[in-house]
Amino acid sequence: MRTKTLSLGPAAILLAAVLWGTVGMFTRHLYAIGFTPVQASMWRAVIATVILVPALFIINPRNMKLKSWKHIGYFLVSGTFGIGMAYVTYFMTIQASTLAVAAVMLYSSPIMVTIMARFLFKEKITGRKGLSLILAFSGCIVMSGLIGGGAGALSLKGLAVGFLSGLTYALYHVGSKMALKHYEPTTVAGYTFLFSTFGLIPLAQPLKTLPLMAGHPGTILTVLGVGVLCTLVPYTIYTLAIRNVEISKATIISFAEPLTATALGIFLYGEALTLNATVAIALILASVVIVNVDLKGVRIPAVLQKKWSPAESAVMIDK
Repeated sequence: MRTKTLSLGPAAILLAAVLWGTVGMFTRHLYAIGFTPVQASMWRAVIATVILVPALFIINPRNMKLKSWKHIGYFLVSGTFGIGMAYVTYFMTIQASTLAVAAVMLYSSPIMVTIMARFLFKEKITGRKGLSLILAFSGCIVMSGLIGGGAGALSLKGLAVGFLSGLTYALYHVGSKMALKHYEPTTVAGYTFLFSTFGLIPLAQPLKTLPLMAGHPGTILTVLGVGVLCTLVPYTIYTLAIRNVEISKATIISFAEPLTATALGIFLYGEALTLNATVAIALILASVVIVNVDLKGVRIPAVLQKKWSPAESAVMIDK
C-alpha cells in the first residue's frame, strides 16, 4: 500500500500550527509578571506589525499599494474583526466559563470556515472533510475535559462570547483568503497584522505594560518571542500556504495547535498525560491524516467520497 506524500502547502500549515501552539511558553511568563491576556495579544500584533510592515514597504512598496479602498474591508475582516477580536472574545469566554470551554468554542472555527468556504469559494464539502472535522473537534472536546473531566457548564454569556470567538477566528481565515485574490501573501499578512493592532491597542492599555517590561529583565525578549516566533512567522507561513490549499482543509490541519500546546505541557512542564489527552491526540492526528493523505489501494466508503450540494450540506448540519 502506497501513501501520497504531503504537499508543501499542508506541511507549511502544519508548521504554522505547531508554532502557534508554542505561545503558552511565552505567555506564562508575561501573565506571571502582570500582563493581561489582551495586553499579551496586543504585543503579539504590534511586534509582528513593526517588523513586517516597514520591511515590506522598503523591499517592494508597489505590492503594499492598495488596489482599491474597498479592499480595506478584507483587512478589517482578517485583522480587526478576525485576529484582534478573536483574542478578545476568547479571553472573555475564559472569564465567563472555563479555559477548557473557551478552547472548544474557539476551535469551532474550522466548522464555520468549512461552511463559509462552500458558499464564498465554492469549496466542496466532501465526506472526507466532514469526517476529519468530526474527529478533530471531538478530539478538542475530549482534550478540554468536557467529556469525563468535569470542565463545568457553559453559561448563556459564555455561550454567546464563545460563539463569537469561533466566528471571529473563522473571519481571519476567510478574510485572508479573500484578500489573496488581489494581493501577495506577504502583503495580506502585513495588513492583517496592522489592522489587528488598530483593533487591540484601544483595548489593551499598552502604557501600563512598559513598567512591567522595565522591571523584569528578559521580558523584552519574551515579548519579541511571542511576536516573532508565535505570530509573525506562523501567520506569514499560513498566509503563503492557503493561496494553494483549500481554506476548509487548512483550518482542519490547524487543529495541530492545541495538540502542540498539550505536548509541550507534558514534556516541558511535567503535566500528566491523561487518558483524555491520549485519546484526543489520536483523534486529531487521525483527522489531519484523513484530510491530507490519499491511501492508494484502500477502498473508501462511498459516503466519504461523496460531494455534497449546499442543500445536502444544510441537511447534514441540521442533523
